[in-house]
Amino acid sequence: MNPCNTPGSFEAPSHGNKKFDMRHLITTLLLSFLSAPALALTPYTAVYDAKGSGFSASNQTTLSPADSSGRIEYRSISKARGLARLFKHDPIVEYTQFEEIDGKYRAVEYHYLFNDSGSKRNAWILFDRDNLVAKSLYKRVTVELDIQSEHVDRLLEQLVFRADLMAGRVADKYLTVERNSLREAVYEKLGTETIVTKAGSFDTVKYRRQRIGSSRSLIIWLAPELEYLPVRLQHFNEDKTTATATLKSYALTNTD
Repeated sequence: MNPCNTPGSFEAPSHGNKKFDMRHLITTLLLSFLSAPALALTPYTAVYDAKGSGFSASNQTTLSPADSSGRIEYRSISKARGLARLFKHDPIVEYTQFEEIDGKYRAVEYHYLFNDSGSKRNAWILFDRDNLVAKSLYKRVTVELDIQSEHVDRLLEQLVFRADLMAGRVADKYLTVERNSLREAVYEKLGTETIVTKAGSFDTVKYRRQRIGSSRSLIIWLAPELEYLPVRLQHFNEDKTTATATLKSYALTNTD
């Protein structure tokens, strides 16, 4: 019996097959990398100080652990401060609920509450993954949109991008449903920078997010040591800065 043909053993390739085997190995590794699931983010709470032209606000973002049904919630609450409170008493609440399936985040529903009195700026989106349809409400108008499996809401896009960075890859573009329409955004790496905040000093990677067809953009400084949490964000309209938010505090959620 030839021991090289027994179960659990293999036959060494001939010299003529080495080049083919190497190409096959590289292709297999590349496909494995491209199909590998993104890494899940750890639940946390982060607080930001935000300032813009004529306003000051506090923003708190919370990524919660999955509930008993497997849903995860990411919530943002913004509260005006100072004189801005004279014009905006209610906090702005924005949240997304999603599931982690095969290592990828899949949107379930999204809500934006400008106030509790039925403002036309209130919005919501319901994602039907089985039929690839999103039902969306904005300015009291409801529409149904045909979507792709990669479509998410604008809040979940932030987490998808961070998870992609953790996995060592960035998509060519990110697909979102927002304000009753389908949108696309691209991220451009601008370099690295050390950012000093009230929560500490962080080495960051700097990206520009640009929605295709829009004059508005967002520059984000993300800290790899905090799972690429944004530690500073600057909103731009063309070349003019309209708002800046900087990390004030950060804490992991106790899931015991």
